Amino acid sequence: MSDKFNDILNEIKSTRSVLTVFLPSTQTEVELSPLTLAQQKLIIESTSDTTLGVLFFNNIFYKILKDNLNGNIKDYNTIDRVNLTLALRQHLKDSIDEESDETVSKLLTRNKDIPYNIEPVTVTTGDFTFTVQAPTLDVDNFVNTHLLNKYKNTSFDDNKLKNLISDLYACEILKFVKSIKINDKEVNLHNELTQSIKVLESIDSIHFKQVTDYINTVRDEEAKYTKYTVGDKSIDITPDL
Repeated sequence: MSDKFNDILNEIKSTRSVLTVFLPSTQTEVELSPLTLAQQKLIIESTSDTTLGVLFFNNIFYKILKDNLNGNIKDYNTIDRVNLTLALRQHLKDSIDEESDETVSKLLTRNKDIPYNIEPVTVTTGDFTFTVQAPTLDVDNFVNTHLLNKYKNTSFDDNKLKNLISDLYACEILKFVKSIKINDKEVNLHNELTQSIKVLESIDSIHFKQVTDYINTVRDEEAKYTKYTVGDKSIDITPDL
């Protein structure tokens, strides 16, 4: 590449604007660079597979956030992802639909006032003790990548689709259960995913009742940040940026 093009690229990088985004989990603000054209192309490409589309989107979006965030992505969770997505959307287009005067800016302002009550919990059931918490973006991506690698070359018939759905269910639990202890044996489940899934699948499902209740609470919390400030409608944050 010629020196002139290198100079232009360096100038673009040095003059790139920065967004300031409030993150619920830390109750602080973080700097975030807007999407480049190349990143928008990646998001568009992530929508091509309807079966694995959400996983592809979250995988691509994680990589974008890792590049664009001025901070350690391991410090932020999936609830924070909503505000980060909204901020990128607002930078491109503030209006949401033609039927209302709702804007992304209004949502982001309102979201600063939503009480954040999601904390890690310890669930004891039978002989098991689970450490449960909202998944960090790093863990969420780790598990999603595992699923994508498993199914990336799969042609989905009814049986394969059933396998995917069951794997999604197990992996959803895995995202939230950081560690498991039985008697005096304890293991971190976010290191070796294949073996961790086998451990979880060997446990009587009745022991996951409190875990799934916690998962539903977190997912409901994420949904609060997408709701319009007036009425019951919500903004779709994937993947139309």
